Amino acid sequence: MKKNDSIECEIHDLGTDGQGIGRYEGMTVFIDGALPGETVRAKLIALKKNYGVGKLEEVLTASPMRVKPPCHVFGKCGGCTLQHLSYAGQLQFKHDHVTSCIQRIGGLNVPVSFPLPARHDYRYRNKAAFPVQQNGQQVDIGFYAAHSHRIVDVDDCKIQPSDFHIVMSQLRVWIVKNNISIYDEKTHTGLLRHIILRENKEGDIMLVLCINGEDIPHRSHLIMLFEFVLPQVKSIMLNSNTKKTNAILGKKSVCIHGRDHIYETLAGLTFKLGAQSFLQVNSAQTEVLYHTLFKMLELTGGETIYDLYCGVGTISLAVAQHAKKVIGVEIVGQAIEDAKFNARLNDIENTDFLLGDACALLPNLIKTHGNADVVIVDPPRKGLDESLIRTLAAAEIPKIGYVSCNPATLARDLKLFCELGYTAGLIQPVDMFPQTAHCEVVTVLTHS
Repeated sequence: MKKNDSIECEIHDLGTDGQGIGRYEGMTVFIDGALPGETVRAKLIALKKNYGVGKLEEVLTASPMRVKPPCHVFGKCGGCTLQHLSYAGQLQFKHDHVTSCIQRIGGLNVPVSFPLPARHDYRYRNKAAFPVQQNGQQVDIGFYAAHSHRIVDVDDCKIQPSDFHIVMSQLRVWIVKNNISIYDEKTHTGLLRHIILRENKEGDIMLVLCINGEDIPHRSHLIMLFEFVLPQVKSIMLNSNTKKTNAILGKKSVCIHGRDHIYETLAGLTFKLGAQSFLQVNSAQTEVLYHTLFKMLELTGGETIYDLYCGVGTISLAVAQHAKKVIGVEIVGQAIEDAKFNARLNDIENTDFLLGDACALLPNLIKTHGNADVVIVDPPRKGLDESLIRTLAAAEIPKIGYVSCNPATLARDLKLFCELGYTAGLIQPVDMFPQTAHCEVVTVLTHS
């Protein structure tokens, strides 16, 4: 077996990124676009010591779960990896993946429920970040191809709101007509780096232009385009990022049209969102996620709750309606300011928000406010730091609600919690990201 060989193999599993997994001459082969139960022909494009990578050439025997992807750049864009798998098949894959992580990484025999399905499996995202790249005489705006920084030009992403397509078409007109320079990450020259769009349930849109500078030329033309064509654009922001970095956003944002925020409603509450605010990208499923978490916590209304990684206070303020006192902790200063504003906006008085590192603050937090009845954690994909897990366990917090976007790091963390005297309850996946291999997971740990 050598590179560029054409092989036939049966697919028996899906990988964590949605690639088909088969075997050929005793070696594992990963093939994008192939599904379990299929026999495929593929070209070997890479050979490593223990595995190979194939490019799908032909499906010889198709899976009954195979469907036709609606997006014409599926397979080129690195965003959605499961559009060729029926939605029922996607949910089964996510259930199997979470179960495998809990058993294989966590070594735990804990029941995993079937994922709660999304209300909409397309057009569900409320936010998108589009990188921009010069391609000869053409400007490409879209998403990165898998495992690369090459941009696949996308005119209408099927998991984004349809209005985003109209916004992008107007931006393309402005860029070309005014000869706006495009950022080159190799030379650190050019102006426009990224375009961020955010839409709320009411259809209000925030447009953020991430630039390698302090201002843009022809801003009046840009504003005029949206005033006449798409007045739903309530906010146009400039975010200055002049550093040579892969980070999308810089620290400074300036409003050049409308207001510097839009509002979103979640769980009956209103939240102010700025250019750099974090919010789950699927608003409808976020409400399902919160309802599931609160139900699993079995709150009585008398609890003191610490919400670590609280962001702009969405979980804190939602759970405050079911608790005595909620204290949110977040390391990002602007998020804490937004959380305090959101508390005032919703007339919620039983919350407090503190700026700082959760692990460093927790001991003094307990001394000042007493031990929490419940701690809620919703960390980034890397999961919890071991030191925080040990601090929580040493405090013998009765209940810990864990929201995770990465089943692998969740399983790792649950294993340590269980070694330190906790029992993991039911694992409930919530499908926040249809057409991708990702999902959110909720569980509650109780102190033994």
